[in-house]
Amino acid sequence: MLLDWQRGFRLWLRANHDIIPNQGGPSSWSLAAWLGVTEARSFELIAGFNASQAFGELYAMDGAIDAVAKLHQAGHRLTVLTSCSADSVVLKRRKENLRRVFGVMIERVICLALGESKAGWLEVLKSGIWIEDNYKNAMVGMKAGHKTFMMRRRHNRADELTTDSKIVWIDDWRPVISLFS
Repeated sequence: MLLDWQRGFRLWLRANHDIIPNQGGPSSWSLAAWLGVTEARSFELIAGFNASQAFGELYAMDGAIDAVAKLHQAGHRLTVLTSCSADSVVLKRRKENLRRVFGVMIERVICLALGESKAGWLEVLKSGIWIEDNYKNAMVGMKAGHKTFMMRRRHNRADELTTDSKIVWIDDWRPVISLFS
C-alpha cells in the first residue's frame, strides 16, 4: 500500500527474465496467469525479486507520501507489516527503502517470510487502523480488532462481492486521512 511493488516487479521481470506481464496488473492474488507461468514458477519469481536489490528501490504508491505524513502529523505511530521475506538483507533493504521514501515517519518495519500469516503480529499490535490489499489479511486484521480498510486493486475486486461488512473498501487514502482531519 505504501510502495509500488507491482511496478518494481514488472520492471525487474522485463530486465532479468524477459517476461512482460499485462500492464493493467493481475486480476487475482495469484500472479501465475498474469505472468503466464505455473504457480510454482510464479512463487520463485516473486521470491527472486524480493531478494533482489530492485526490491529495495521501489517508488511510493500514489498518495502514500501525503497520507503517511498526515497520519504521522496526527500523532499516529506507523508500523509496516509485510510478508515478503524473513531474510535480514531483505529486511534491511525494505527499511532503507521506506526511510528514503518516507523519512522517519515509519516507526517499525516487520518482515515475515513470503506467504507467512500476519495473524500473530496483528494480535500483538495495538488495535488501530489496518490498511490492506489482500482480503485474507484484511479479515485477519479485522478479527484482531483493527479498523480495517481494504484498498481496491484489480487483483482483489472479486473479494468485494462477498466481503465482510466491517471491512471498509476504499479507492485511495482520502477516507483514512479524513478520520484525522
